[in-house]
Amino acid sequence: MPEIKQAQAQDWIDKINSNDNIALITDHDPDGFTSGTLFFDYCITKGAKVTQFTFKRSYSDIEDFKLEEFNKIITTDLNAKLTEPILKKYQDKDIFFMDHHPKDATLPDSVYEYRTMYRGYIPSARSAYELTKGKEWLALVGVVMDVGYLYPENDEFIKTALDNAQMSLKEFKQRVAFPIGNAILYLNEEPQKAFSMVQNLPDQNNMSSIEKYSKPIMEEANKIIGDFEKNAEDLGGVLFYYFEPKLSVKGIVTSISLEEENFKKIFIFASSRDEKKITFSARSQSGKINMADLLNAGIKDLLESAAGGHYNASGGKIRKQDLEQFKENIREFLKENPLE
Repeated sequence: MPEIKQAQAQDWIDKINSNDNIALITDHDPDGFTSGTLFFDYCITKGAKVTQFTFKRSYSDIEDFKLEEFNKIITTDLNAKLTEPILKKYQDKDIFFMDHHPKDATLPDSVYEYRTMYRGYIPSARSAYELTKGKEWLALVGVVMDVGYLYPENDEFIKTALDNAQMSLKEFKQRVAFPIGNAILYLNEEPQKAFSMVQNLPDQNNMSSIEKYSKPIMEEANKIIGDFEKNAEDLGGVLFYYFEPKLSVKGIVTSISLEEENFKKIFIFASSRDEKKITFSARSQSGKINMADLLNAGIKDLLESAAGGHYNASGGKIRKQDLEQFKENIREFLKENPLE
């Protein structure tokens, strides 16, 4: 099946019925959980039986999911490279694949591939909402947490959803999106519990049930951000900061790069929660340098290292013992490739 457009995707979704037993596979992040919840709730309204599976790197191997009993499979917010093994394994089933990441693998011809990038940068939660007509405010959470507000193709959706929620974007972030995102981070090692939490939220005006999860995350993040402002290193035009968080707050810390006053700056955030490995997140809105190229320069000749990603946002890993060499590699790269 060639890649399909929105009308064909709608046709597939509309045909879900009470005879279906559906496996729903989602990513482990706000966009994955919100889009997944929209699909889950829709399947229930159509009388279908649906079971949700969370794919979380380092937590689950997608090839180990047992899907023999299902006649249909929906995947959302997971790129083709991640889902390819299981979709090939179960290619005889009726499969709907939806994602907004660049194409990185070829899926079996039988798969209905709804790749939304032909419309621009459209987070999966928005696409799921357009297909299911479910909770608009929940779709907005996914869009906001996937920084869809940085892309003009989402402006109309965001404006309408904010008007209906009767909040400004800043209010929605602080009162709704960030608490949900923080709670998901707190439940990082319990992905099924995190999905159920999102699924059971009553509305955008009642986040009290998740405060016990979101509050500790915010306290930890604020502490680290305060330390960043004092102790970040300048490696030659790139701000480098290493931290060892007690909770999964790296995503919040790296969001510093999305604040308007930091758009011209370049960041490398390095963090570790074990004795052997350091992971990196390189971020910049400046357009001065390719973040993937920068990290690949940093890991040059380092064993058990990896790096890759997009122009403005990339990630990687090294052994803990190689941290100083990584920083030196970055300095040398910037000397040879000075920033404008």
